[in-house]
Amino acid sequence: MIEAGITLLRLLLGLGALFFLGYALLTLLVPRPRDFTLWERAAFSFGVGALALTFWMLALTWWGTPFSLGRILGPPLALAAALLLAPRGRRAVREELQAFQVRPRIALNGWDWLFLGLVVMVFLYALPRAALYPMWAWDAVATWGCKAKIFYASRGLDLTCIEAHNYYPNLTPLLLSYLYFALGQVNDSLAKVIFPLWGALLLGLLYSLAARLGLSRSSALGLAAFLALNGTVFIVHLYIAYADLPLAFFALSGAGLLYLWLADTAPRGSLTLAACFLSGMAWCKYEGPPLAATLLLAAALTLAWLRPAHWVRRLGQLSVPLAGLIVGYLPWRLFIVQQKMEIGADHIQGLYPHQMVKAVSYLLAGLLDPYYFGFLWPALVLALILAGTRLWRSPMLFLALFVGGNLVAIILAYAVAPTSAAEFPAYVRATLDRLLLHLTPVAALLLGLGLKELFPTPESPPTP
Repeated sequence: MIEAGITLLRLLLGLGALFFLGYALLTLLVPRPRDFTLWERAAFSFGVGALALTFWMLALTWWGTPFSLGRILGPPLALAAALLLAPRGRRAVREELQAFQVRPRIALNGWDWLFLGLVVMVFLYALPRAALYPMWAWDAVATWGCKAKIFYASRGLDLTCIEAHNYYPNLTPLLLSYLYFALGQVNDSLAKVIFPLWGALLLGLLYSLAARLGLSRSSALGLAAFLALNGTVFIVHLYIAYADLPLAFFALSGAGLLYLWLADTAPRGSLTLAACFLSGMAWCKYEGPPLAATLLLAAALTLAWLRPAHWVRRLGQLSVPLAGLIVGYLPWRLFIVQQKMEIGADHIQGLYPHQMVKAVSYLLAGLLDPYYFGFLWPALVLALILAGTRLWRSPMLFLALFVGGNLVAIILAYAVAPTSAAEFPAYVRATLDRLLLHLTPVAALLLGLGLKELFPTPESPPTP
């Protein structure tokens, strides 16, 4: 019993170190973290902390320094302490303590309790599944989990014994291997707790962004519950140990911050913070860089279409998140070149028109399949139709371009996939749900905006 308690404490301290590091970096990236809500600060801190720590682990391998818990955590935590002792960091901590002392009680109504209870039920199911079951499903075992165990055993980013997908980005396996070091052993059951945490932070961020954009507290909670409970894909990824849920988190973070910036409601430093999350998208998964590039393209097209004041200068400001994408993409690619590893090109060998036609039908079926995401995608289509021309006259266009553009990109990706006619249906079934998961939280945010346009409510400031 004592040993189990110590192991659990080590896990909590390991996760807490990620929040601590991320919050310290948040004080560096944005002038005043309190401009963001509590859920936003928690989500952004964890995302930035996970990104920074895994890049540090890549740097250790590049320098030939073996992994150990002290080497992984020591310098980053020293940097975090220095940042929090700096004037900006001290001010941020002082404001947090002052706000904690005077925080008012929030009275929840019946709908609030219902939606909150539904979300809690999802995690009461998913958390034990993550913590009590071993890793399962192909990619969790053969790709992400296998890499994490090898990184832990070899004390470095050793890819010499991995032939399948060894060129994939490594945020998720490095994060799992860090948790193994924090636990002092390979323990998949406890390390997988990080995936329900990703999901909880994603839902909290969706709720907070929706409230910031003008939805009532009940509507924002309802939107988060609607995403969590529609279909099975989101729930399964809370315990399946795939890299797709972290990628969906980074995509929602980047899209939400860019939307606030386009709408002129973003707190100071949001564009720099968005750059971090585009970097995270590139470091998270092979599909991340094109997904992040689509965010930038959608933002640029929205500025060119709406032409707000100083729109040309604002186009230039998109170089900030573009730099973040490059920073997230280049280090791993340079490492691959240094290690003389072959970069997979299995998805760009040719165009197969017959697969494109089939891909359209499979995609439409996936969007309408209640097993995938329930009624979220049909509800989004209906909300956008009813919103009418308002969609083209506001920054909502940015989210619509991002979602629509990536649906087209999915079709094109299937059109160049080198599979046989017999294998193609199975290939789509094995990948479509994950590709849609990357977009669905952003689609849910767009749905919330569409509902706000249809049923406007008096705007209220976001809950701190």
